Amino acid sequence: MKQKGTEPGEGASSEGLSFEKMMERLEQLVKHLEGGDLSLEESIRSFEEGIKLVKQCTAVLGQAEKRIQRLTQEGAALAETSPALEEKEEERGDGELPF
Repeated sequence: MKQKGTEPGEGASSEGLSFEKMMERLEQLVKHLEGGDLSLEESIRSFEEGIKLVKQCTAVLGQAEKRIQRLTQEGAALAETSPALEEKEEERGDGELPF
């Protein structure tokens, strides 16, 4: 008896899937593999698909980490320049409008 999500090729192309969808598919594969009711060939295909998904998820997380680091650095650089903005506001007076 084949279970949904274990047919050859189903879910094999994870290109273009969101990180969340890839994780959902990975969870499905693990559940089916743990169930123990797959044939050897189905188990191997599921395992191969799972390995591909893990690699893709790892790549997506790596890219997200780089983006977060870049944004954090940009935020720190912006914070270093903001004291100059505060000084200009203080020169105008407390809460005084610039016009």
